[in-house]
Amino acid sequence: MSNQDPFQPPTTRWDQPPVADPFGSPAPYGSQVPTYGAGPAYGAAPAYGAPQSYGAPPSYGAAPAFGAPVYGAPAYGYPGAAFGFGVPVTYAPWIQRVGAYLLDSLAILPYFAGLLYMTATSETGVNRYGSPTDQPTSAGALAFGVCAVLSLVLWGWNRWVRGGRTGQSWGKQAVGLTMQRDATGEPIGVWMAFVRDVAHYVDGILYLGYLWPLWDTKRQTFSDKLTKTVVVS
Repeated sequence: MSNQDPFQPPTTRWDQPPVADPFGSPAPYGSQVPTYGAGPAYGAAPAYGAPQSYGAPPSYGAAPAFGAPVYGAPAYGYPGAAFGFGVPVTYAPWIQRVGAYLLDSLAILPYFAGLLYMTATSETGVNRYGSPTDQPTSAGALAFGVCAVLSLVLWGWNRWVRGGRTGQSWGKQAVGLTMQRDATGEPIGVWMAFVRDVAHYVDGILYLGYLWPLWDTKRQTFSDKLTKTVVVS
């Protein structure tokens, strides 16, 4: 016969886990019976001061560490950061814009040089009505044509290609101005730079458009308003 008390749990061996007492008092609500070798419960916060596992991702919704970049935040120094993020924009003064345009106009010097050469080498002749007139020589006409094409290429490269891609023609760069989109602060592109130059014909009506930046809030000409551009310093 066994000497085991029938009201006591059976004796277990040393290498077997203990058997729960069916007649014992239950564990308090929320507590867990520890199991040998078991890790912390899923979702349980680590003990204060305990090091976080290497490479473990931060908890969902946790605030980023001080100085850590936030996904989607604009990078500091981005060209368009001055628009819409509280950074003030300084619109270009009228006199600086005039100076930049005069420097850009140096591109037409080859045109006038060719015209001067053609005029100087012209010969006196008679037109179809029998009246005396100056007629260009073949060399003079050729020189004028080459110089005219050269001026057009220089103007297009400086004002449309360079100005559209970087926002600065050589005149604007010399006086420290930049042309850009009003909404984003980005360069306007080659095509829009060409359209903006064509729109200057509207500015030439009584020269009112060229004078408009003197009292306009954003110092825009009519061509700036039509193409939604601004010039900043």
